[in-house]
Formats: sequence, C-alpha cells, structure tokens
Amino acid sequence: MRSKLARFTLAGAALSAVLTVTAVALAADAPKMMMVDTGAKLTVHGPTAGTTVTGNSISTDLGVENFRLTCALAGTAPKAHAGHYHIELDHSLIDMFCGPKATISLLDVKPGKHTLAFVPAANDHAEDIHAEKKVSFVYKPSKPLAATRPLQFAGKPSVSIVSPKPGATVQGSFDLVVDVKNFRLSCDEYGKASVAGYGHWHVNLDTTSKGMMGMGTMMGMSCQRSFHVSLAGIKGPGKHTFYAILEDNTHAPTIGVKASVAVNVK
Repeated sequence: MRSKLARFTLAGAALSAVLTVTAVALAADAPKMMMVDTGAKLTVHGPTAGTTVTGNSISTDLGVENFRLTCALAGTAPKAHAGHYHIELDHSLIDMFCGPKATISLLDVKPGKHTLAFVPAANDHAEDIHAEKKVSFVYKPSKPLAATRPLQFAGKPSVSIVSPKPGATVQGSFDLVVDVKNFRLSCDEYGKASVAGYGHWHVNLDTTSKGMMGMGTMMGMSCQRSFHVSLAGIKGPGKHTFYAILEDNTHAPTIGVKASVAVNVK
C-alpha cells in the first residue's frame, strides 16, 4: 500500500511540475499589458449599478478629473495627464473614447448580468489600472437581436490605401481612405467574439509592432472606409508611414492583412 501511495505521490508531483513549467512558458509568451499612472480620477454617472437594459445598446456617462481627454494624440508619445479612456465589456476592449458620453452596442451579447470597465489610458494605450472604474448591469432585451452569422467570400480579405497617395504632403490633419474587399466592416462588433468575415481596421503610425500587439502606435480604429488622422502629436517636418491593418472583432490582427503609405508631414 505504501509503495502504491509513494508512486501516486511522485506521479502527482511530476504532473504538478510539468503544469507549472507550462504555465510559466505560456505566461512568458503572452502579450504583457502596459500600465501607467495617469493621475486620472473617474466617476461613472451612468449607467448606475444594477441598471436593467431592455434596448440593444447601453449609454455611458463618465466624469473625468485631473486628466485631459484627447484622441488627437493617440498613438504618439505619452504626455502627462493627457490621453483617453478604454471601455471594456466583460473584460473585452470595445474602443477608445475621448468624450464623457458613449454608446455601446449589445449585438451578440447574451441576456444576463454584464460588467463595463472604464480605464484611463496614455497616448500609447498604456492603462491606468488603479484608476479603473467598473459598473454592472443586466441585459434583458425586449426585442433580442439575431446573432451574427459567419460570412464566406469568394476571395481573401484585402485592404489598400486610396488616399493620400505615396509621397503626398499632409499638414494638420487628413483623411486616410481605404478600400476593403472580401471583409465586412462592423462598428457593432467591436470587442465581441470573433465572427468569420467581420471586423474593422486600425491605423498605426510608423510601426505595427510597438507595445502590446502593436497597440502602442495605434492612432485609432475605424469601421468605415476612412479615418480622420490628427498630426498634433507627430514631430515634424519629416517622412512618416501610416498603416491600415484589418482586425477581427477582438482587435487582434489575425486577418494578416495590412497596407501602408509613406507621406511627408509638414
């Protein structure tokens, strides 16, 4: 009996060691969330805790102190007490916001209890976790939306930049216009589970690999054919490259498609 017990104990210890090594390896490979102290103080005015939502979207109202909200600097070098905030639904990033109010689509969200998180973030999207505010609500739709169904296209997804043209000179701000094929752009799917054929695109400045999964230089995201680029945080004059990257609903570049254009910033 003792011999069997000893064998079981040794086997259990070996298994535990393997699991520990595996966990450490996975943690090492996982992207690390960037964190920062912005000094921001948030107050959630709406929704109030426990609110029951019967419509298919939820409106938010946030009070912000000691922190200047601006999307014009997103994707550029951090500045003290300036940036934006992220809204997460059940730990999944929806989008970045620069105004006190927002509306979140509840498409593909199951009825029941859910949590919204509001997190201040620096220009490079490093998050101030210590200033995060959370509020729960209950989703009880009076007219539930049909679940999004996967799409199949004849060809592979593609994105190309229509405007500006390579070598163009830009000043102040400009519209980055793209052509997307074999892919459905959707605002309502931001932050939801990945659905084949659906997603959006991110705009990055000069590199797509800085920070968490390239988020460090993300100027913003779009579910339309254009994105208004602000040059407020870019040191000029000089040549800069702007990237358009197709992303799935979870903001991961799993589509594997991007385009770029180099222009002169005046």
